[in-house]
Amino acid sequence: MAKKNSKNKKRMFVKKNLAATGRLLLEFLEEMANATLEASGAFLASAGSAKILARNIYMSDRSYYSAMQNMKKRGYIKKINEDQFLITPKAITKARILKVEMADWEDKKWDGRWRIIAFDIPNTKNRERGIFRSLIKRKGFVGLQKSVFIAPYADFNELAQIRSDLKIEKYVSFLIAECSETDDDKFLRKRFNLD
Repeated sequence: MAKKNSKNKKRMFVKKNLAATGRLLLEFLEEMANATLEASGAFLASAGSAKILARNIYMSDRSYYSAMQNMKKRGYIKKINEDQFLITPKAITKARILKVEMADWEDKKWDGRWRIIAFDIPNTKNRERGIFRSLIKRKGFVGLQKSVFIAPYADFNELAQIRSDLKIEKYVSFLIAECSETDDDKFLRKRFNLD
């Protein structure tokens, strides 16, 4: 029980202390989800709606303007005119990654199945491979081999969306497996504190 409470506290701390840019990106993602946008599309927003979103998360005007400048500098938004800007696919991907990082997949009881991610991403997509590998490691996956990672918990639907955003879907496979009676997963159970 103490372990679960500490994880919840950590998640809430991360959420509260997420930089203004990250908080605003998550708000944009929520708004886009409500608008049922296509996975790879960009999102046209008005300056007024962005300010309303910022107020909804109790962001000061100073933090809002700083976040908007930061997003513009990083290529997350492009100004169309004085009243409108485009939230780019790069921003949508970043917001989805932040959402996955904040998700607590371990809230459920383990079902005895292992979540495995295997990939062979070419060197021409080195940046995308680095982003994806870094994300799954932060979410608790451990390497079995150089490009094979395993964890007891994962939401493959969320990871599939990021895989698609990064355009690496044909190089990454998701598997759910159980150990056969001839295999022993005691090492993995101990590694993830499942006993």
